Amino acid sequence: MARCGRVFVFLAWMPLLAASGHCGEASCVGAAKETVLLSTRMTLHAPRDAASSVDLAAKPLLQALVAPRARSEGDGPFVSLLEGLSKVGITPEVQEIIATMLEDIEGTFPKIVESSKNDTRLQNRTYAHFDTIASRLLQKDAAKDEAVDAARELHKSCRLQESSLSSQVAQSNRSVAEAAQKRDEQLALWQKQHSGMCVAPDSLRSLSASALAEHQDHAEQYQEAMNDYISALHEDEAKVAEHEKIVAVHTERALKCSQRQEAFEDAVCGVVTSLQASCTAYATAYDIHKQEYIDIVSDIAARVINRKAEWNHLKKVECVLQKLAASGEDGNLGDDSSAISKLRSCYVADFENSKFTIAELPPPAQQPCQAPTWPCTADFVQQEYAEFPIDAPAATCASSCLAQETSTQMPAPTPAPEPASLAAILVVDGRNRVLRCPAKGGGDCSTVAGRQGHGTGPQQLFYPTGVAVAPSGDFVVADKSNNRVQLCPASGSGDCSTVVGGSYYPKDVALILEA
Repeated sequence: MARCGRVFVFLAWMPLLAASGHCGEASCVGAAKETVLLSTRMTLHAPRDAASSVDLAAKPLLQALVAPRARSEGDGPFVSLLEGLSKVGITPEVQEIIATMLEDIEGTFPKIVESSKNDTRLQNRTYAHFDTIASRLLQKDAAKDEAVDAARELHKSCRLQESSLSSQVAQSNRSVAEAAQKRDEQLALWQKQHSGMCVAPDSLRSLSASALAEHQDHAEQYQEAMNDYISALHEDEAKVAEHEKIVAVHTERALKCSQRQEAFEDAVCGVVTSLQASCTAYATAYDIHKQEYIDIVSDIAARVINRKAEWNHLKKVECVLQKLAASGEDGNLGDDSSAISKLRSCYVADFENSKFTIAELPPPAQQPCQAPTWPCTADFVQQEYAEFPIDAPAATCASSCLAQETSTQMPAPTPAPEPASLAAILVVDGRNRVLRCPAKGGGDCSTVAGRQGHGTGPQQLFYPTGVAVAPSGDFVVADKSNNRVQLCPASGSGDCSTVVGGSYYPKDVALILEA
């Protein structure tokens, strides 16, 4: 059979729209919200130099399908289409045209279904990306967490060792105090014996034998008391030397623990700083992706509306073509009264496909980001150091993790202070006293602390080793063997008060003044 050249059939389904109530204006051309223009391409092959019978047969059908709809209401468009179709003869050539058009239309339906599936997958994939963002940005750094745990354990075990050494220091303090007390008691006994030994040389000749024997006994008691004092003094010195070694070990351990505490706090600082950066990055990424997701869901919703309309109208076209194809091999469509009702059924039928509905998933809420506990905050100190031994507490937290705002302005220059003249010299002597002596030499020194000698009372000291002067003029004294720091009045009279207790063998003091 002779074939015609390429024929492109554009089916403007305006009559179908009007018949189904989708277009109420005189013309649907250009009304994007009320019309759907669908195109179906049909390709036939034939010699280009001859007008085939197919061309002649197809012309009435095409004219009828694309004919302008009537302006009347109700069945006007349907009547107009039927009037055009009534002139179409269902010849074998027309049957071939209809079959080709049906083949093209039916090939479109799987593509519409696949496009719906693609949009469903797109929404699900975009939704799932919220979890991907959270898992990628909120994931903890296992290596840093392990480093924090290791540093925490080193610090904790160090404080336990320091606590054990603190107990040894306390026991050593008691031993030193007992040895010092025994030494002082033996000294008092020796001094008592010494008072009886004072005999003038000239009177020795006049002593009787019994008096000399008594003097000899007294001399032996004096020698024994002196030996006991020497022994007690040696024991006291040995205890002090041993105590100093124990204190040195304890001091070294305390310093080591402070270093490990600093390392632990630095490790925590690194973790919380990294976590804070991750939280910030996650919040930013979440906000960006949320807007992208909302835009995608909105676009999908618009395509769902178009896809349903496209499906519904193509199904109506398919129905019309199928009814035409079933009207007979030849003849006048207008003569077949039953075909009219069949065609009418295509216009009133609803080909809605609920499978194209894609449920809109609202964007998930932003996942909470763990609030970091910064070093040196009250929560951090309570959490990390509250259970440390009372005799081995954590050092003052001094992490620089929390940046402090600093002024960029240069401070005004401070005038140089006038040099002060030396008023007096403070001396810590070996008799448990603090003396104030004239700066220029000459004159007597006065006792300003330790007026009542050795002991633990408010006006007593026990091996003081350092002194400083407060701005008020009061004296701050390191009372070494009493394990305390005393604040003594500037007048040199009255009781001293303990300002630092349990300092474990303080050797010196220094004052830090507020600006």
